[in-house]
Amino acid sequence: MSPTAPTTLLSLPSEILALIPHHLANIEDFKEFSSTCRRLRAACSHAPPNVILRLAAASSPVFFRPDPYFLVAATAKQVGEWALLSDDNARRLRASLKDGIQGLFDLCIETAGLTMEDIRWLHASRFTTFNPLADLIDRCAGEQWYSVPHFWDGGRSDAETIDCEPQRATYQIAAYGALFRPTLDANLAGRKGLDLQTRLDFVKYCIPDGYCFDYHCFHVEDTGPYRNRSDPDIPRMDQYSILHILRNSGWRRAWGDARRAGGGPDFADDERRQRIWESAVLMQGLEGFDMIQPGGADRWRGRLTELREKIERMDDAKMRSAERDVHNEIDWLECPILQDELFCCTRGMFPVMDVGLSVSKGRLQQQQQLRQSGKGNEYVHSARTQN
Repeated sequence: MSPTAPTTLLSLPSEILALIPHHLANIEDFKEFSSTCRRLRAACSHAPPNVILRLAAASSPVFFRPDPYFLVAATAKQVGEWALLSDDNARRLRASLKDGIQGLFDLCIETAGLTMEDIRWLHASRFTTFNPLADLIDRCAGEQWYSVPHFWDGGRSDAETIDCEPQRATYQIAAYGALFRPTLDANLAGRKGLDLQTRLDFVKYCIPDGYCFDYHCFHVEDTGPYRNRSDPDIPRMDQYSILHILRNSGWRRAWGDARRAGGGPDFADDERRQRIWESAVLMQGLEGFDMIQPGGADRWRGRLTELREKIERMDDAKMRSAERDVHNEIDWLECPILQDELFCCTRGMFPVMDVGLSVSKGRLQQQQQLRQSGKGNEYVHSARTQN
């Protein structure tokens, strides 16, 4: 009677080998494990996208920076589609947003996924697409923007104090577009998507800003990034810096050229359609950043033409205001428009005399304490002047 052959890893059934990726620590382990031999590579080829995303999330602080914005931007579209499947899903999404970007990231890990092909595309696109976009942002509101000679004396027509981290802003803009792109598509098809309050919650809590305060009927809960407002790690003005970027002439020129070259002329005589058109082009997630690269408008011609045709055919009744800003300064459209939502969320930075509204005494004291600490006095002055 021959002795029993010793059990080795490769002697295990393929069904067992296929379960091993579920128990690896991170994406580096997965890559090394799948590179060991053909049989293990075949076993790893069956790893579900959600498992690969979980492994990538474990490596996020090292390989997918800025953490967790990069992976949120890469998977938020799937979450936006999932949220539209039921009212319960939409409520879960809104609850996760109040825990800030980490809360949204946790929901992405639970409901979305990535393939290894996605991982390879993300890695390659960081150098060909994402970093050039971050460089544009740096020229609009970062160190390159500040470095112009005579900055405060005519060197910049839009000179003001801005505290912008270009890499983070890049993926915040991408995450908003990816998360609410399914809502945009639903709106353009005459269906409802995620509501305005959900979009405002994303801006409030996932693009945190030290100057995002209560005012009038606009409320910011002491949750997520605002649990401790004295925390120096709260981004100082992420919302306002992105608002500044979206208004910057260099940014608008780059996206306007791509929009017109790829999709057709602007809606010069229809302000509402034009606002939707400008917003829709920006709401294509990380993939859409390719639009402003050389040849990008041609590569996106099909999608841009489709978007413009849908906007042109929109029923005017479907373009009614969903809600009015408390200052009657914005006609809220059902379609997502990041610039309008950023404007609403940053209005609380202005003191009572600027808006003619009352804010709670506690909130006003918080604003005064931030200013007295030396954080943003020059910025508040310049922002008031601009507005």
